[in-house]
Amino acid sequence: MRASLLQKFELRIPDPGRLNISMLPTIDRYLIREVTLSWLAVTLVLWSVAVVNRLARYLAQAAAGDLPGSVIFSLLGLKSVNYLVTLTPFAFFLGVLLALGRWSRDHEIMALAAGGMGPREIYRPLLLLAVALGLVLIVASFIVSPFAARAGYAMQAKAEAATDMASIVAGRFIEARNGQLIFYAESASAEHDRLDNVFARTTLNDEKTLITARHARLRKNTDTGTTLLEFENGVRYQGRPGDAEYRIMQFGKHGLRISGPDEVQGEAKRDSMPFTAIWNSNDPKDIAELQWRVSVPLSVITLAFLAVPLIRSASEKSRYAHLLIAVLIFIIYFNLLKTAQVWIERDDIPAWVGMWWVHALPVVSGVLLFRWQQPRAGSGTGPVQ
Repeated sequence: MRASLLQKFELRIPDPGRLNISMLPTIDRYLIREVTLSWLAVTLVLWSVAVVNRLARYLAQAAAGDLPGSVIFSLLGLKSVNYLVTLTPFAFFLGVLLALGRWSRDHEIMALAAGGMGPREIYRPLLLLAVALGLVLIVASFIVSPFAARAGYAMQAKAEAATDMASIVAGRFIEARNGQLIFYAESASAEHDRLDNVFARTTLNDEKTLITARHARLRKNTDTGTTLLEFENGVRYQGRPGDAEYRIMQFGKHGLRISGPDEVQGEAKRDSMPFTAIWNSNDPKDIAELQWRVSVPLSVITLAFLAVPLIRSASEKSRYAHLLIAVLIFIIYFNLLKTAQVWIERDDIPAWVGMWWVHALPVVSGVLLFRWQQPRAGSGTGPVQ
């Protein structure tokens, strides 16, 4: 079996000076194909779970009237880009373990080891694939993902702010402006151009404003992008809850701003900032965001390095034990990255320390595992010689 396997793969180590993609040995191409297929399968499963979960949240928002149904799938497509970038390191880690784990269970690695194939030959195609994937993730993390995030935030803010008469249901409380405005209308005209017996509550600088009116209409200024709710024949109450002093004003017409140009643009979040903005910034929060974006492609390589000794340590009796260990490792790794990011944002640790110590942990752990396995290498019992 070993001879036929070695003959099948034509195990040869070419001259490193002449090595390129087209000249990779058959065993290298086989490993790259197996890892790629496993990685794509895991990515599809994890990405589908994340997208379905997000879709359920968007549908709940649409059912509550907080989000128009027409933008759900557009938002979902933009959000899925970020999911794909974030999930890729974990999916690749699992894909490597699944591929090498199958080799170990089928004793293929043991047969190849008998022909002189060691960890170096395993790492050659594996790290080649990891580096190529890391380069793709650099572009995705620094350019594609922030662009998708900016577009998604702007689209969601515009959709939430674009309240029209058709979306206001008579006899139901409507919440807008992140809870700062609560609106209620007892009834609406057939054309939805007028609301009757309306009530509104707003919050500004800890002051509550209550407005009751006979009628209300929605006015939109296409030049400024401002949306106003115009009340007619009503009363306005303003003051702080618990204080004896408050103001009462009767009016014939009174306008209340629903949204403005600044709200339509959406909240400026750091995951949507362009690369040049965070690169030239000395703000600790921007530095933390920059290091996080670097961490995404870098984690692909560090986790791939850890996968090989992890497979060598896996017991053949526990078929999926290494997968459970991999999930636990990634959870610890991811949480340490997020903890380091918070420390950088708070300026608790210097930027040069940053998240780099977290990336060193898988590499150091892999080296220690190799050293721990070394005494068993000559016994012939290890999966890789």
